[in-house]
Amino acid sequence: MPCCYVVPICDSVAEGEIVAKTQRVVFSFDERSYESLQQIKDRGRFKSMGEAVRESLQISQSLQSQASQGFSEIVVRNPETKEERVMIAPNLHLAER
Repeated sequence: MPCCYVVPICDSVAEGEIVAKTQRVVFSFDERSYESLQQIKDRGRFKSMGEAVRESLQISQSLQSQASQGFSEIVVRNPETKEERVMIAPNLHLAER
């Protein structure tokens, strides 16, 4: 089961500048989950696993935003053949507000 730790990091900056704050996140994965993340990194040609996770989170956030507006299906299209397929994201839940 994946585990996550968050460690705050403050970048030093000159006086008068805005302090850039970042957080380092450390994940622990079982072997199967690690292999899945490695495949996502490789297939997506990401430079790092961190980059793959960041983009995956951005996609998830976009989908959650659409779900909150009542959308529940994803339509993908092959630009060469114009074939379309409808996908249902199993963990896409409507945001409760």
